[in-house]
Amino acid sequence: MTRDEVFFELMESIYEVSRITSIYESIPRKYGTDDELYMVEAHTINLIGDKIKTNTSELTQLTDKTKGAISQMVDKLVKKGLVLKYKNPANNREVIIELTEKGQQVYEYHKALDKMEYAKILNRLDEFSTDDFEKFIKISSILSDITRESLKNK
Repeated sequence: MTRDEVFFELMESIYEVSRITSIYESIPRKYGTDDELYMVEAHTINLIGDKIKTNTSELTQLTDKTKGAISQMVDKLVKKGLVLKYKNPANNREVIIELTEKGQQVYEYHKALDKMEYAKILNRLDEFSTDDFEKFIKISSILSDITRESLKNK
């Protein structure tokens, strides 16, 4: 196959992974509590847990989502008792977001689950070297940058 043909196949493969991931993300799951959470909620909990304390602006930067979308997500998590939201005593205009004890439980469960799942995937990728992974990361990063640029131009 030519370089162009291989690249076309790579792009089709990436689109297929994206479609399957989208379906996978749309199924609610339990992450160590009785609450059913969508993957986007679990990943938001991970971002908050990784930062310990954060705010809407920081989450907006980390996720490339709007402040409104992040606020809605955080409000859902507050209603589920997974996140606390309160005014920063040092800056009354800033709202601090952190995990509750229950949110911490989801965070730890999800981190352990990711570790297990990633290990399974890594075992299936034995034929690929660290260098192969680094090249794929570089390609993915370039594709993400190009896609972000396209979004800005819309």
